Amino acid sequence: MNLNLQKTIYMLSKYFLYGFVLQMFFLTFVLASVANGQYKSIEDVIVKIDKSELTLKDFFNEIESQTSFNFLYDSKQINRSAIILLKNRKGSVESFLKEISPQTGLNFRQVNNGIDTKRSKNVEEVITSEFVILVKGQVKDPSGMPLPGTTVQVEGSTTGVVTDGEGFFEISVQDQNAILVFSFIGFETQRVEVGEQQVINVTLNADYSSLEEVVIVGFGTQRKESVTGSISSVDTKALLQSPVANVSNALVGRMPGLLAVQGSGEPGNDQSTLRIRGIGTFSGSADPLILVDGIQVNNYNNIDPNEIENITILKDASSTAVYGVRGANGVLLITTKRGTIGKPQLSITSNVGIQTFTNLGDPMNSYDYARSFNQAMANDSYISGGYTPKFSDEAIEMYRTGEDPLFFPNTNWYDELFKKNSLQTQHNLNLSGGTEKVKYFVSVGYFTQEGLFNNTAKIEEFDANRIFKRYNFRSNFNFEVTKNLSLKVDISSQTEDSKGSNNSTTRIIESAFRANPVNSPGIIDNRVVNLIGQGAVTNPIGLLFSEGYNRRFRNYLQGSVRLDYDLGSITEGLSVHGIVNYQNNNVETLVNRRNDGFVTYNAIQLPEGGVNFVPQGIDSPFGFSQQIDKNTRTYAELGIEYNRVFGKHYVTGLVNYNQTKLFDPSLAFLVPNGFQGIVGRATYEFDDRYLAEFTFGYNGTENFAEGKRFGFFPAVSLGWVVSEEAFFPENNWVTSLKFRGSYGEVGNDRIGDFSDPNSRFLFRPSAYTIGSNGYYFGEVAGNYTGQPYAIEGRLGNPNLTWERAIKKNIGINVALWKDKVNITADVFQENRDNILASLNTVPIIVGATLPAYNFGEMSNKGFDGDISFNDKIGNVGYFVRANYTFAKNKIEFQDEVDRPYSYQMRTGQRLGQIFGLVDEGLYNSWEEVNDANRPISQWNSNKIQPGDIKYKDINGDGVVDFNDEVPIGYSNFPEEIFGISLGANYKGFDFSVLFQGASNVSFQYSRRQNRGFFENSGALNYLLESWTPERVELGLPINFPRLTEDGQLYNHSYQSSTYWVEDGSYVRLKNAEIGYSLSEQALNALRITSARFYINGNNLITWSKLLPGIDPENTPLAANNMPYPLTRTINMGVNIKF
Repeated sequence: MNLNLQKTIYMLSKYFLYGFVLQMFFLTFVLASVANGQYKSIEDVIVKIDKSELTLKDFFNEIESQTSFNFLYDSKQINRSAIILLKNRKGSVESFLKEISPQTGLNFRQVNNGIDTKRSKNVEEVITSEFVILVKGQVKDPSGMPLPGTTVQVEGSTTGVVTDGEGFFEISVQDQNAILVFSFIGFETQRVEVGEQQVINVTLNADYSSLEEVVIVGFGTQRKESVTGSISSVDTKALLQSPVANVSNALVGRMPGLLAVQGSGEPGNDQSTLRIRGIGTFSGSADPLILVDGIQVNNYNNIDPNEIENITILKDASSTAVYGVRGANGVLLITTKRGTIGKPQLSITSNVGIQTFTNLGDPMNSYDYARSFNQAMANDSYISGGYTPKFSDEAIEMYRTGEDPLFFPNTNWYDELFKKNSLQTQHNLNLSGGTEKVKYFVSVGYFTQEGLFNNTAKIEEFDANRIFKRYNFRSNFNFEVTKNLSLKVDISSQTEDSKGSNNSTTRIIESAFRANPVNSPGIIDNRVVNLIGQGAVTNPIGLLFSEGYNRRFRNYLQGSVRLDYDLGSITEGLSVHGIVNYQNNNVETLVNRRNDGFVTYNAIQLPEGGVNFVPQGIDSPFGFSQQIDKNTRTYAELGIEYNRVFGKHYVTGLVNYNQTKLFDPSLAFLVPNGFQGIVGRATYEFDDRYLAEFTFGYNGTENFAEGKRFGFFPAVSLGWVVSEEAFFPENNWVTSLKFRGSYGEVGNDRIGDFSDPNSRFLFRPSAYTIGSNGYYFGEVAGNYTGQPYAIEGRLGNPNLTWERAIKKNIGINVALWKDKVNITADVFQENRDNILASLNTVPIIVGATLPAYNFGEMSNKGFDGDISFNDKIGNVGYFVRANYTFAKNKIEFQDEVDRPYSYQMRTGQRLGQIFGLVDEGLYNSWEEVNDANRPISQWNSNKIQPGDIKYKDINGDGVVDFNDEVPIGYSNFPEEIFGISLGANYKGFDFSVLFQGASNVSFQYSRRQNRGFFENSGALNYLLESWTPERVELGLPINFPRLTEDGQLYNHSYQSSTYWVEDGSYVRLKNAEIGYSLSEQALNALRITSARFYINGNNLITWSKLLPGIDPENTPLAANNMPYPLTRTINMGVNIKF
């Protein structure tokens, strides 16, 4: 086993180490570059100019084309058409400037990479000797962080500088009346008069109205003002406020158009299910396409949030058409951080959190359980015909007094199986910075999350608690190879280590609800003890160990290289790029298991009063098994782009070719899966007022026959910025107003998973496969044996074509009160046809599995939007934001078996619509039960009694049966999601809260939640409020029908009905955070750039209508399984930057 473990570690770390060594080489080079990286002097840069006579404009162009210098000047004061004469053809920039200065009457002054050009009073001087004031200072954000790259410009001139990596600047001004303008994207521009100041330190306040000045779109970026599609985004600051294990959980409640449900809190398996604008198909996957830095990935939830710059969702056809087949369900784009020009900045983040379950039920104690069990048996005697109590009066008294906790126990299995809390930690260290030639971002992270199982160390060699660990590494490098050629090299690795019980977590959770308090005293002298004679119920502690122990390693390695080349020499704004990406994903699972399972003990009371613990088996040696899975994905992209401004006209164009190949042994037929596509986008903008965009995707698939493999998916969108019109009055009330609309098509080519032969190459002719024991010959109990057989597989359909979705969107963007209030709202509609689906109305006499067909239709419509308000009162800044999404789908057509009544058809309903009986309360007396007009019940042999549920006879036939089931409630996935956040900051303090909720969703209770006692199972304490004659007489609350000992056999009251389908709406205090950033004085004393301390929490408080102990997102699973409860996390952390 040790040898195999060593091999495992070697396999999972090999590629990580390769990448790490490579990146350390790059990092060494970068640090050397940063240490020596200074702006080059005009004395050192050599240029060659072939012409001896040229205009001043052409001279400027020659210098700028051959160097990184730019001329800064006031065009009103300089005649660029003036002719200049050059004696030399080659020399330093300085020598040429000295040569032309007397001819032009200009002087020149280098400012970093700019050459400040002005009319000179002394034409013999190139470097001005006029009186100047040297001003120094530093620019920071409200938290005290320096702002490298801030533009500092003298108002009314082209004189300007850019702050360095620590936010420092130096600039010369001509007089004390000069005004310095400080500007940085995402912050409010600030103007400061120089006066007598020689040191000016500035703090720029966040400008929330411009934070999304540039937004991420498919295959590139766009100015926010020019976007005509429907897009939402969130930045890293919001993501880091949630102390969660993965990215999807951090997104909940933060973006309009995104619906999310977290169904489990299990470590390493607690991700949310995401849907962009709901569900648009009833066949195949509804998951959105996930791209990280433009590359499709298998798993995005394992990315360290500290690596992420922002996340964008593309919602309408205009935004997603460029992804063609892959963008049918929307697109989620994750952009990771990159380096910026400046000195190295080291950031250290450390978090330690405590987890608890958000909500656990309260089980009945043994006294109440024994009495209620007898009551349930007595209730059932009307049907069964006899009653013998399971628990005697003496036994019930022993349970009440607790005199004998061994043989008359009161075991709370929640306390035995679950801990009160567990630990979660997260640490990250990243380094970023760069020069003009090289920029870098390197990050390493470590995350651990412990499960909440208790008593998990009963086997010395293993701990059955579920423990998840993740190791993250990412490096993003930008190289400016030449003035026209740039290179990006990205490498990332995520390694997961998950270990714990080899039994299904959902089975273990269910066992805590199934176990009763009298079956076992729990753990005695480190033994798991059971009592005989109490019925066969699996011991939850024993179940932790019965299947052994597993350890699963996953490694996701990815590397990308991107080249961009500027073809401005051909025509301004033209460029090409190419991307090559490689992904290698490995999974190894190690299992140690005893063939005889886990040994428990039966407690036997001896005649003399002693106790004998009899082992139920013997400890056998552990066996060992290993499974290795691996897949690789390659991606290549080649594109050409064009961006150009012609006066008031702004045009862009993009054409990309891309292809993907997936190599995975689990793919059907062992054939790699391929994908090809050509995408394009063209945009036009006139005078910042009129916007137009056309996009298309032309994609090929392996799933259809030749001639039908390629699909064309176009989209068009228009926008009108009304506030830029001449007739729109300048005012402080409505500062911006934009209308936009889009129409387009996207497609789908899948009906299932490509590992299933019936879901791949759907056009292929059927093939015969060989099986065993298909035919039997001989005599039973003699030579009766099975023989091999051949069977025809699923038939092919060469006429299959693309499933298509037509998407429409109309939206509006409004900014009010000097951009303090921003509103975005969209109305959308999607209609899908040609949905790939299987026939459901196939006669049983058809001797073949029929292929998929294009015949399904489904619609999905709704609206989403958000509103934000940002302002400041004195030193207090504050914000309020809200978002809302509504998406309702409808199955317009599917191949459905005819049902007796039209109201039972699934066609015309929402996907996942719950069907059931309509309850009319409970029968409270025999008079009601014996009423001659009472409908006959199909269940319990019509032996209805007081305490049973009264159902409505929908079809009026006098019988209550399945024909009376109608649509009730909604589906278990919400149609409405909303989020409300608010926060404030004062000096170094800041706080924020996020409320999130859902509605138009139903919760259908499982059998472990609405009944007890069957199969000797336990019961929840709230079942004490079940119907009894005494509770009716006393007027006590009655929330459940009469108790029954066998809810499976006597199941009249446990049919799907409105009685058991609850409104699943909820409101949750999803996140809250309070932080403090050290003052500038403290930072200077500690010699650090910034330091912030904070406390935050996740899933803090939930309000819903559900029964106690039930979380509205923990949707019930199949029988004998229950989801791992959601967890609440209280976290403390610190972020320090050097």
